[in-house]
Amino acid sequence: MHNYENRELSEHQEMYLKTIFTLVQDHKVARVKEIAEELEVTKSSVSGAVKSLAEKGLVQYDPYSYVELTPRGEELASALLNKFDILTDFLVEVLDIPQDMARANACRMEHVVDDQVMQKLLSFLEWAKGCDIQCWKDGHDATEVGGRCCTKSENKPLVPTPKS
Repeated sequence: MHNYENRELSEHQEMYLKTIFTLVQDHKVARVKEIAEELEVTKSSVSGAVKSLAEKGLVQYDPYSYVELTPRGEELASALLNKFDILTDFLVEVLDIPQDMARANACRMEHVVDDQVMQKLLSFLEWAKGCDIQCWKDGHDATEVGGRCCTKSENKPLVPTPKS
């Protein structure tokens, strides 16, 4: 979505954006009261955050009305949720972290991992899913799955060669 050093939004603003996106997906609309309940904050906190997001052109909001995402807001929220899903998947599938712990950690990580790191993580995750992941975790001898080797052998690397 953006580089950590050049953040467009604060972590809190990102959480509001994700929450609004999720509420709209689940309930067709996002109301201040629902956002407050979801994030466990006051309605006045939500109003301030929504006003700030509106000033950035990410939501449309009139007091006592629904909160709607602009196309840019929807794009950013979708990218954040995608980042969260990739991180969760990596923690669960590759590192064998329990789902609840993985989700809690992914939620914190998504705000600080920049795009370049996410691309490399995604490449690794795609590669790891293409091999016998348990074989890879256990460090057994080379196993070919789908033409890819999941562990170190004479001719094949343990991990995929990063693309520049």
